[in-house]
This record gives sequence, C-alpha cells and structure tokens, in this order.
Amino acid sequence: MNASPLHLTTRLLPACMIAALSALSLGLALRGAAIFVPLFVILGVAWGYSRHRRQHGLAGILADLVLVVAMAGAAIGLLIGALPALMLLAVVMALGTWDLTHFERRLRAIARVERAGDLERRHVRWLLVAVVCGSAIASFALAIRTTLGFGAMVALGLLAALALSLTISTLRRESSGA
Repeated sequence: MNASPLHLTTRLLPACMIAALSALSLGLALRGAAIFVPLFVILGVAWGYSRHRRQHGLAGILADLVLVVAMAGAAIGLLIGALPALMLLAVVMALGTWDLTHFERRLRAIARVERAGDLERRHVRWLLVAVVCGSAIASFALAIRTTLGFGAMVALGLLAALALSLTISTLRRESSGA
C-alpha cells in the first residue's frame, strides 16, 4: 500500500467492534444470559490481536464470525426479551466492523493505492449512509408493534438482504465507473 495510512479506518474499527460486542454483552447480561459474554470478549480480543499482528486475513475471518455471532446473539436476545435498541446497535456495529475490516484488508493487499485517503473517506461516507438509513428503517420497524409469524419474518429478512445486496452491487458499479 502507499505511504498514506488508513487513519480513519484505524480509529473506527476498534470503536465499532467495542460498541458491537458491548451492546450485545450488556443486552444479554441484563436478561440473565451473561454466559455468552466470555465468548464475545474472546472474539473481540482475538480480532484485535490479529489486526495488531497485521494478520488481516485472520482478522477478516474473525470479523465474519463476529457478524454471524452478533446476528445470532441479537436474535437470541430478542427472543429472551433483551432491549431491541441494544440488539440493533450490536448488529449495526458488527456490520460496520465487518465492512471496514474487509475494506482495510483489500487496500492493504494492493501494492500501491492512489489517493488512499480519498478512497477511505468515500468508503466511510457510503458506509455511514448505509448505517444511518438502515438504522432509521430498523428503528421505525421496532417502533411499529405488529405480530408476524416466523415465516413472514424470515421472508422479510430475506427481502431486506436481497435489497441490501442489490444496493451494494449498484454502489460498486457506480464506484468502479467513476
């Protein structure tokens, strides 16, 4: 990579990871499921250590695992009555950690990146837009009280994942064409 380090990503990554795992830990612990907290601590420390040792491939794998664990933990949390806002925060921050970890890994794999700072700021700006819009929509959904069956929830989740995938592919096409 070129001489310009990723200042913004370097600061945001630990903050996102700490926020994700703290929200998940607090939400589950408040509902008596503190047994999961050591798992979250181990995952966070392993991820941080792999980044510190510049093992970005391992950090990417651990970020994948943290995202899956955060989503599963949030689902469990919601089933046992944890605060929905904490579960939402955990998933959103885990998604941000996942995205930034893979962004960092991709940029560090390239020998020379022109204007890395500009690329980083643009990526973080798009991530912020996605996080804010997604959080707003999810918060709105949390505010609406309606009963849906499990099948309907799964279908809506798949629809949301499809919409996110289409949005990301559109943004990638726009970025590569620009």
